[in-house]
Amino acid sequence: MVKIAVAGGNEFIVGFQLAGIRDTIEMTGDYFNQLKNMKNKKEIGIVVVDERMIESLEPYQRLEIEASVEPVFIPVSTKTEQDSLKKLIKKSIGVDLWR
Repeated sequence: MVKIAVAGGNEFIVGFQLAGIRDTIEMTGDYFNQLKNMKNKKEIGIVVVDERMIESLEPYQRLEIEASVEPVFIPVSTKTEQDSLKKLIKKSIGVDLWR
């Protein structure tokens, strides 16, 4: 069974922990290596990550994380646009639900 994990600052992951998600990582410092470590865990299928962490990466690092299929990294923010959410859903399930 594939798991959902959450990565971000303490204030970001607390709400997910209260919702029952057990696989969380409080990220500090080197975000890229921490995300790569999560990428190498085969039991994780989806990683919800604080968008601020993704935005702070170098462009080539961001591309590597965003291009990942197993697991799919889903950046979450209060300003998420509908189009980017559609792209993430299409990437994760392989089907465009809006066509």
